Amino acid sequence: MGMPLPSGRVRVSKLDPADQTLEFIGEDTIDHTPRNEQVLIKMGSAFDIVGERRQVNFSVDTSRKTMTEEIEVKVRNQKKETVTVMVKENLYRWTNWQITNKTYDYRKDDARTITFPVKIAAEGEAVVRYTVTYIW
Repeated sequence: MGMPLPSGRVRVSKLDPADQTLEFIGEDTIDHTPRNEQVLIKMGSAFDIVGERRQVNFSVDTSRKTMTEEIEVKVRNQKKETVTVMVKENLYRWTNWQITNKTYDYRKDDARTITFPVKIAAEGEAVVRYTVTYIW
């Protein structure tokens, strides 16, 4: 059962297993939040998580009224622990789209946004690659 939260600053700490002390890891401000609603706290940039995004292929077929784009996002984890990274993609070219190929499962956040939750091993790399076809 959730509780309402007043607007203000939220500070986040995590337990350091080495000496059992709390280690400050970030802070953000939130708006007034009703009970049972989710709060998203932006913790800042993780300098040891690196991403590179590139367009691999792009084509337009005017007779079929389609545009196809292949995107690749490489994410490297330089931490000494496994992390889950949310690779968020905005499908801004057109409202009618379909993912026709993908290396990871995704969730549809809204009409033009998808997110790939990707677990990356310590000092590892993941490659999110997907093909989207827009139809008009």
